[in-house]
Amino acid sequence: MRCRDEDGVGLVALPWSVLAFGAFLMLAVQVAVHLYATSIVTATGHEAMRRAAFDGGSPAALADAERWLRSRIGSSMDIESIQWTTTPDVVALDVVARPPNLLLDASALSSLRSIERRFEMRRELARFGPAD
Repeated sequence: MRCRDEDGVGLVALPWSVLAFGAFLMLAVQVAVHLYATSIVTATGHEAMRRAAFDGGSPAALADAERWLRSRIGSSMDIESIQWTTTPDVVALDVVARPPNLLLDASALSSLRSIERRFEMRRELARFGPAD
């Protein structure tokens, strides 16, 4: 037997429970999208760096690698900056991209605002002929 003073308690708790579940679900989806975007930026940045370094780090190789990087990331993210740095031995790439915000205003979550990655790789020059 139920007490009469408990009538209607479920009608109050149910909407708050659904609201809390929805908020956690939105947060989980946003974090999953951010992790996917981070993986995409990391993988494409690494491959673009490999392409540029393997071609010797020439300006033409950097332009081709940057064009390839932008085409692979596509319109799914906004690329804020791509910065190439070259030295006689090393090619470096700094990528800053803004991941998509599907459900939340990510300005409150500083770690979800942007993806910043730096890649460094030694230049690779093709050598033909007998090894010394």
